[in-house]
Amino acid sequence: MDSKPNQSSKLALQALTATELKAIADTLPGWTIDAHALEKHWRLDDFSQAMHLANAVAELAERLNHHPDLHIGWGRCSVRWTTHDAGGVTALDVDAARQTEALAAGLGARPQAAEESRA
Repeated sequence: MDSKPNQSSKLALQALTATELKAIADTLPGWTIDAHALEKHWRLDDFSQAMHLANAVAELAERLNHHPDLHIGWGRCSVRWTTHDAGGVTALDVDAARQTEALAAGLGARPQAAEESRA
């Protein structure tokens, strides 16, 4: 078995260009998107629900072998995807953000502005 990454996995670990990031912005509503990371904040009913979302994202991260920054508080959860080795956002981060979005929707999480998440 060849242990070298295939071409598609190499591409998944290349930082996206500003043009590529701009093109995906409409497909990830509510996400803060820049050259460094994809980030979103959610409100949930209580601490337990925030932990459910964080745990679901943690399971996703383990499956992908790609781990986000998670911030959890009472009724809130923030997720930040980036690929440190690539120095920015990659296709893997975009895929992870889309899957995170589906997990959050399944738990009834509501988008929250970044400013509100610091309150």
